[in-house]
Amino acid sequence: MRTFTRTPYFTGANDPERGQVRGTLELGETVVIETFGGHDQDYTEQDSLLSGAVFEVREHRHSRPGGPFLVEGIEAGDWLSLEIMEIDVGPYGFYRNGGPLWGSMRCVAPVRDGLVHFPPDFVVPVRPMIGYVRLESVANYEIDSGGNMDFNSVQPGSTLHIRAQKRGGLFLLTDVHARMGDGELTGTGVEIDSAITLRVDRSPGFPCHAPVVEKTRHVEDEAEWLTSGQGGNWQEGVKAAWIDMVALIAKQYECTVEEANLIVGTIADARPGYSAGDLSSRGRPHPNGYVTVQLAVSKNLRRTGEPYRP
Repeated sequence: MRTFTRTPYFTGANDPERGQVRGTLELGETVVIETFGGHDQDYTEQDSLLSGAVFEVREHRHSRPGGPFLVEGIEAGDWLSLEIMEIDVGPYGFYRNGGPLWGSMRCVAPVRDGLVHFPPDFVVPVRPMIGYVRLESVANYEIDSGGNMDFNSVQPGSTLHIRAQKRGGLFLLTDVHARMGDGELTGTGVEIDSAITLRVDRSPGFPCHAPVVEKTRHVEDEAEWLTSGQGGNWQEGVKAAWIDMVALIAKQYECTVEEANLIVGTIADARPGYSAGDLSSRGRPHPNGYVTVQLAVSKNLRRTGEPYRP
């Protein structure tokens, strides 16, 4: 099995090898592709690797990206399938403290023994997913070819189907999260280095213009806390449910509002309820139009009683 690593690193931003095709894959081939997470820097160089520590943004490592890759036998108009078999994540990543209660800051996220650590002593199982997958577009921006989709459904056990617009497809993947709530509420999940095992093949195709995800493995948690919110738009509904979830987590887990907000912003799943809003008004704004939202936090979240120690 071939492996495409993030090393050797580029010499810098002007390295002439940047942008070149990483390799050519055969239909039916299984490969391992490494990706870099977040700001593409070495977290072990940080002054503190404690859970939740605010880290400095330093010079990039200039890692090699997860693509683009050509696939032999794929022509423009063909559908390509990417079967995600496994995603192994690195020991450290980062997330943001954001939302309606706090401003954005970058925090260290340790991962050990399949658990993401939050301050002061919270852990939750990893739920790795790929945020960015695309095939090269005929334009200089994505048109129905994937991109920064950030769907939790692009996970181990899923197959992503995308229609090629150029010969070979030229697929690229990156932006892996050790865990991310549906909706990526703060603009980040736990951004992290990864090694993705996937199988590329021809897809039978679908009567669709945009990518299709086919899930074959159930990984979601069934036991959850859920709060709800209503608003004139999605953001207002999310904000209402977010504030209540922070209060719930702080109460149920006997932690501070600040600690609860870190968790809600990073792992809570935002789910639509009533979504019609103004759809039935046929373009005429309705003063009473609204949407409802639920935020869900897994009951696998727990406190260990011992702070994380690097």
